[in-house]
Order: sequence, then structure tokens, then C-alpha cells
Amino acid sequence: MANTLDRELQPPKDGRSELACKSEGWKDNGESAMNNGSDGRSRRESTVDLIVKRLRSVMVAAILFSMFNTLAGQPASFWLDPERAIRGDGLGLHNSVNHTFEFFLSRGWGPYALSSLIYLALAFVVVSILPSKAALVAGLSCIFGHYYGAGNWLAVRWSLGFTGVGVYAVLLSAAIAWAFFPIPDQMSDRILQRLRWVMMGAMLFDPFVTLLGQPRSYWAHPETVLEGNPFWRWFMVRGWQDYVLMDLLYCLGALWLVSVAPRFYAAVILFTFTFGHFGGGSNWFFYVWRLGMEAPVIYGIVLSSTIVFLSFRRSENLDSMVDHSAVEPSRVPGPVCC
Repeated sequence: MANTLDRELQPPKDGRSELACKSEGWKDNGESAMNNGSDGRSRRESTVDLIVKRLRSVMVAAILFSMFNTLAGQPASFWLDPERAIRGDGLGLHNSVNHTFEFFLSRGWGPYALSSLIYLALAFVVVSILPSKAALVAGLSCIFGHYYGAGNWLAVRWSLGFTGVGVYAVLLSAAIAWAFFPIPDQMSDRILQRLRWVMMGAMLFDPFVTLLGQPRSYWAHPETVLEGNPFWRWFMVRGWQDYVLMDLLYCLGALWLVSVAPRFYAAVILFTFTFGHFGGGSNWFFYVWRLGMEAPVIYGIVLSSTIVFLSFRRSENLDSMVDHSAVEPSRVPGPVCC
């Protein structure tokens, strides 16, 4: 018994007091926890940077595809006389009916390619230097805008119709799903749950502008419907009630599909529906109401901002990328002294 008490009362061999020893233990563990937290923040920042870099690559691919479509879609006369250039909607470049961004196309393929590459480089730099959220909004906005531009070439110039645009939407959505989801599993699930409502918003906005754009005669004579998609036209000629009912069932089916599909495939489906109905709504702005390319671009910016806001709407969402195994210094037990 006496030997035990002597060992307990024996001062530290290096001459420090027991209090000093415990204090140093708390300090060491606190520094360790702080280092763990710093490592977590670094991992979070690297994850967000990876998302921006991947999305930037998708943006570059979308811009290059638009450039290729624009040049490949020109008539043979363009190469002899650049003033004969056409737009994605099949009209002449200087047609006053609608406005598009021409990038000096009427001056020849050389000035067009050079100005487009300068634009691409500027977009690349802007997305690279902006803060993460702003960079994601800028990158997505470019992708939406160039998706619509390329979709016009596919549907009109190459006569691929809605099928060609739909295939492009699937490919672009797969690329965005790859870009957006190196995120930890639980956070990915929360993001997908929120983005379902962006998809639903785009899907419901499309039929809203479709009904808004119908001629007055449609409400008494549905056979005068104005709708380019054969599938939806079939319902619309039977009356707006049939159209609305089918559209609601269609939206509920898409919502269910995104909710039950595996994560990556759910993201692809979600963005495919979003892109598809973004294009559908934009067609009314561009082809019917003749608001120019600016209207689809603004619509794309609104969707992009909403997607980023809902994906990273709170600081704790980004913090969930951090490894929380680090324990607060005040709760870390000190070592047994001596």
C-alpha cells in the first residue's frame, strides 16, 4: 500500500508538475484536433475545386461543339461568300426577325474561329478565377446557352428533330453528373433531393408557356394547336385538360424515377429532363415570341443560379465534406501523467 502511494505521489521524472504535464497533454490533443479540422477544410476545398475544374471541362467541350456545328452547318456558298452565312434556326445571319451572337461569322471562318477561341479562353479564365459558387453559376450558364445553340443546329439544320436534341441532352447530362458528384454520398443524396425541384420547375414552366403561347382559337378549337412535339400535340388537340393531366402524370413519373434510380443515373435523368424542358421553354422565347438569343441565355442563368444555390445553399453543406472525426480540444482527454 505504501509503495502504491509513493508511486502516485512521485513527481514527474523530468521535474515538471503534474498540472503542467496535463496542461501539455490538453495542448497537444487540441493542436491535433485543429490540424484534423484544417485537413478537413483542405479536403473540402479540393473537392469543390475538383467540381469547378470538371465543370469547366464540360463547358469547354460544349463551346467547341457549338463552334463545330456552326461551321459544319454552313452552306457551300458560305466558303466563297461569308455574307451568306446562316444561323442555327436556318435563317440568314443578318435576318432581322431574331437576334443571335454571330462572332464575326459574316467575315469568314477565320475571324469566327479566332473570336470564338478568344471567347472560350475568356470564359475559361473567368470560371478559373471566380469564387467557387460564382464559377459554378458561370460555367453552368455557358453550358445551358451553348446547349440551346447547338440544339438548334441539330434540330433544324441537321433535321434530327427532338431526337437529336434529346440525345445531346443525355450526353451533356452524363458529363455534368460526372462533374458534380465527386461529393460524399450523403451530401450527394441531399443535393439530388433538392435539384429534383429544379427539374420539376423546368418541366412545369414548359407547358405553362406552351399554353400561354396558344392562339385564341385554340381554346374553342383545339385542332388549331401550335405545338412542334408530336407526342404532346396528340394530347393538346384533344383539349387543354387532357394535356395538363398528362403533363402532371409525366412530371410525377419523372420525379419518381429520379427518386428511386441509383445516384449517378438519377443525376443524369434529372439533368436530361431539365435540359430538355429548358429547350422547350426557350423555343417559345426564340421562335414564337422572337425575343432573340438573350432570352434563353437569361433563362439559363436563372436555372444555373438556382441549381448552385440549392446544391450549396448553406455553409454546413460544404462543411459536410470535412472529416468530422476531429474532436473539439475541450473534450479530448489528456494523457495519464507519468
